[in-house]
Amino acid sequence: MRRKIFTLAIAAVIVFSGFSSMGLVDKASANLQEDLNKVKTERSSNESTRSEKENEVKNLQAEQDKIAAEVKQLDLAMQDTRAKISAQKVEIDNTRKEIVTLQEEIVVLNERIEKRNELLKDRARSFQQGGGAVNYLDVLLGAQSFGDFIDRVGAVATIVQADRDILQAHQDDLTLLEEKELELREKLASLEQKLTDLEAMEVKLKGQIAEKDKLLAQLKKKEEETVVEIHELENEAEILAAQERAIQAEIKAAEERAKREAEERRKRAEEEQRRAAAEAAAAKAAAEAAAAAKAAGKPAPPAHVAAPPAPKPPVSSGNWTRPATGTVTSGFGTRWGGTHYGVDIGKNGRSGDIPIVAAASGTVFQSYYSSSYGNVVFITHYIDGQTWTTVYAHLERPGAPAGTSVSKGDQIGIMGNTGYSFGAHLHFELHKGSWNGSKTNVVNPASYINF
Repeated sequence: MRRKIFTLAIAAVIVFSGFSSMGLVDKASANLQEDLNKVKTERSSNESTRSEKENEVKNLQAEQDKIAAEVKQLDLAMQDTRAKISAQKVEIDNTRKEIVTLQEEIVVLNERIEKRNELLKDRARSFQQGGGAVNYLDVLLGAQSFGDFIDRVGAVATIVQADRDILQAHQDDLTLLEEKELELREKLASLEQKLTDLEAMEVKLKGQIAEKDKLLAQLKKKEEETVVEIHELENEAEILAAQERAIQAEIKAAEERAKREAEERRKRAEEEQRRAAAEAAAAKAAAEAAAAAKAAGKPAPPAHVAAPPAPKPPVSSGNWTRPATGTVTSGFGTRWGGTHYGVDIGKNGRSGDIPIVAAASGTVFQSYYSSSYGNVVFITHYIDGQTWTTVYAHLERPGAPAGTSVSKGDQIGIMGNTGYSFGAHLHFELHKGSWNGSKTNVVNPASYINF
């Protein structure tokens, strides 16, 4: 009777497990679909941000082209100003040479004026010695005839006019000297002022060019930074796309796992039923043998002792297990003025390859080399209606390829020192939900895994 009840209980468990599995499959599909929609939204946001950054780069390049054109115009203006400065300096030099020539002419004119002054002084002395104007009268009255008188009048007039011409030439030379000197000094002052203005213009143009060059350098730096951001967004887009494919695969895998687990539970129940029946039969046989031995006066045979089970792999019970053996060298949280988004497990001098294992069952959705992560593996998990993502960074060599379905404790790589790393170790991240570049879903792994 008890065996019949036990058999019915096992059957009930199997049936209930089947219905339960179907419910879990539906729930898993719904939850994973929700996670899939989140990843799609994340990809759309990534694409929008990349588009904005690409437009920003175009605008920065256009602004650089505009400033480069302005710098070219300033360079041309600088060339023209320098050419004018050179021409102005030449003209100033020529003017100064003219002043020197004028000064030489002034010396000659001064000598000429001095000679004329001496001539006039001699004439004045002769007037004084001969009685001045009376001598002219004597000359006129001493004429022998009217024709001689006319000739003497003409001669006197000529002498008087000559004296007047000398005086006028004297005055004209002085006036010309003053005018030329004034003209050249005004010209020199004007040229020097123009030179000062041109040199000031040159300084101003140099300042403007320096400002434009500085702005151009700033724009170029901003363009380079934005291009780096675009590359990071492109990497993130690849990860998100792979994650979307992984979640789709995980939806299918979750359904298959639920069916497989239901089948395994059914088989375990049947095996348990067979084992219980075998134990009951063995117990009955042992009891019968003991009774027979007792009746015959012989000691009872020793009870059967089950052999110890084979050692299990170092995999923890529950949903999670440690991804590697070793000491935690850096925990989750603030580090070096920033945030450390995971837990580091060091090699600590251990020789040989240190295996890295999947912390839970799931699907590898990305496996590649990153300048920061080095060789890295991303795995999507679906546990109790919640999507999780684990990250395994700095692997010695490429880990399990994308698309690989793994079970908890399966080896996915070897501890290494690739990427932005200072010594061989595993950098392990845990995200409650999908992974994103901002790491908004990251959680402390130590809250879920016993390290």
